[in-house]
Amino acid sequence: MNSAVPLENPDQSLTDGSKLTTMVNQQLTFLTRTDEPGYNVERSDILLTAVSILMRLASLALTVMLSYQYYKTERLNYFALTLAALIVPAIITALLNLLMYLEDTRLKRCATQPCHSILLCVVLMPFLCRYLRSFRLSHACYQAKAQGDQLEQKRLYEQLVQEDNDVALLRIFECLLEVTTQKILQLTIVLSTGPITLLQMLSIISAMGSIAWCMASHYRCVRFARPDKRHIPWSGTIVQIAWQFSVTVARVLAIATVASVFPLYTGLACGCHALLMALWIFFYERPCFCGDSTGQRLFLSSAFGLVYIFNYIPLHEGPTRLRYSLFYSLCFAETIACAVLYALFVRHPTIRQSAFCTAVLCGFPTATFMIGISLMLFFYTYCHPNITSRQQDTDVVAE
Repeated sequence: MNSAVPLENPDQSLTDGSKLTTMVNQQLTFLTRTDEPGYNVERSDILLTAVSILMRLASLALTVMLSYQYYKTERLNYFALTLAALIVPAIITALLNLLMYLEDTRLKRCATQPCHSILLCVVLMPFLCRYLRSFRLSHACYQAKAQGDQLEQKRLYEQLVQEDNDVALLRIFECLLEVTTQKILQLTIVLSTGPITLLQMLSIISAMGSIAWCMASHYRCVRFARPDKRHIPWSGTIVQIAWQFSVTVARVLAIATVASVFPLYTGLACGCHALLMALWIFFYERPCFCGDSTGQRLFLSSAFGLVYIFNYIPLHEGPTRLRYSLFYSLCFAETIACAVLYALFVRHPTIRQSAFCTAVLCGFPTATFMIGISLMLFFYTYCHPNITSRQQDTDVVAE
């Protein structure tokens, strides 16, 4: 019979093998590619570090001036609350920075410092010292590149990435504990007592920029610190800034409005939310980047539980869809509850007599929260590094 199957063409087998090799190389390129040049520090990076230092100093100055204004006008309750909202988060952040320093020295990632340096740079002024060190490393890395010293440039760049990653984590606590707490307090005072002052306005406006910058900076620095993670392009960073800004501002406004009516019950509700989040973190997220002892994990879980009042920060690898869904569903229900309670029990006479003002104060947090969720969906659909890298690889293959 002549119905035997023809033998495969050796050239065809070779072609198939070449195609397989090409496909494997494409996948390896996709897994290891980044959207940023390696080990490079530009002048814009140095400038942004300097701006971060100035923003932090300006924020501190505004808070101190505002507390002094309350003291001069004999509103001692507001004076005490403003200072407490500054000092308590600073203590928590200093403890976190001390844990990070102890872990770095244990792993020999940094040299042991004398006691006076630890007291100044680790406990009293952690942000300023870390910002200044990041600034020095950025400038030194830029000079090494200009001199053509690639080994020194790589060494300094790796130190800079680690330092920026630590600064971004501390900035999260600065922003979501100190800045947002201050803004909730100031908005609550304004909604309870009357017209807004210039210092209150400047303090609230400066906080909005800090919130957006610190959230986007944290995610971007985490990506740079991980060589196995593709970097977020600037288009994705802009969308992420808008997403994190919208969600956090919505939470701040929702809590501030209901706190102007029920301050004690709002504090208790925030405490219950933080406790629930701390239990979730301790048993599920299990943070261990500052040590693996039970005491350290309890402290980190409690600290991040406070952070989770305002926004969600993933603490371990793996899919985040379910975690984001659960967290934002709870936050959306809380935002709706805040709007309903404020609409029913608003006490400020001017706002109560104006249906428009009441509708805006009740509806704006909910609308802003929904905008943030929409931007998050847009980010993960079109701007996530995995998506953009895959699209670029598809375009290259098509050409």
